[in-house]
Amino acid sequence: MRTVSKLAEYYFDIETTGFNFDKDEIITIQWQKISGFTGKPISELKILKRWEYENEEKAEEEMINSFIPNLNCKPLDFIFIGKNLAFDFCILDRRMRHYGLGKFNLQCFYDKAILDIKPILVMINRGKFKGYNKIIPKTNPIENKEISKLYRQKKYDQIIQYIIDESKDFLRAYQTLKREIPKLKPFLNIKSPDG
Repeated sequence: MRTVSKLAEYYFDIETTGFNFDKDEIITIQWQKISGFTGKPISELKILKRWEYENEEKAEEEMINSFIPNLNCKPLDFIFIGKNLAFDFCILDRRMRHYGLGKFNLQCFYDKAILDIKPILVMINRGKFKGYNKIIPKTNPIENKEISKLYRQKKYDQIIQYIIDESKDFLRAYQTLKREIPKLKPFLNIKSPDG
């Protein structure tokens, strides 16, 4: 079983066969421990790959089951960092229920420390949701919607390269946000709690 460490930030993402919660499935689950101060990676990127499980019919179920120990709701146990985490957790919830593996408690969005940069990207995009996902420059020319086709064609190396590139692109943007957003505080006229 691969698990996360306590009191740490983790980049988190999932690749799927599509965006329909009722019929699409999970292809990979990936995470990487990052520095809470800088956002830089401090461990290797870990990827659970559906195609590496022996029994193809049970592969998705076994992959999800091996990740479930990381889905607790202790508020400060560890922090998932990502973009559009609601999608990732909702599809995890649906697939867990599909296999009778319990459910992901979506109240975690309220109780747990989670950092989703989607709202920040929307604000950078002048409040527009359309096109917010293009704010972060992409290294890899493959689009997310192509992952399902690559999976069916068994082009796993291309999927892995996409995941690696996407994680690096995300972390570069996250590091910039961590560094630059605090500089906005004076413009918001926010007084510190101590004075």
